[in-house]
Amino acid sequence: MNEDPYSPPSDKPVDDTMIDPWTAAKPVEPTDAPDLVVEHLRCTRPWVKFCSLAGYITAGFSVAIALFTMRKMLGHFSLLHVLLLGSFYFILAVLFIIPSLRLSRYERSITRLVVSNQIEDLEQAIAHQRTFWKLMGIMILIMLVLYLVTIAISAIVLLSGKV
Repeated sequence: MNEDPYSPPSDKPVDDTMIDPWTAAKPVEPTDAPDLVVEHLRCTRPWVKFCSLAGYITAGFSVAIALFTMRKMLGHFSLLHVLLLGSFYFILAVLFIIPSLRLSRYERSITRLVVSNQIEDLEQAIAHQRTFWKLMGIMILIMLVLYLVTIAISAIVLLSGKV
């Protein structure tokens, strides 16, 4: 074989020992998820399920408190006040249900991964985890903005002397 690197390629068959195994070999697609990753997610699953169920239960209590409080307030307060307080509790319930739904999806994808041990199910579980944390980040940002607005309005009211 010609050792000149500047010579044009030849039509002769190339010896298999000359092929670079890193560039010539077709990459092998793994179909099984790594055991350690699956084990970590399997151990995480009960806590994810617990947090999800706790969110659903809290939302249920919020709705129950809203209904009980609204019923007791009727006749003693204006309908506007009753509806405002009830809507606060219903909004609170929705704020617990939304992340609980995401956690439920994540928990089910972990269950599928543990059963199948396939890389596609691992990818799906990680995708559900990503959407949960993205949602939580957005909710935290909204809460921070609401806190800042509340603090600013409170400071303006206190400094204006209208208390």
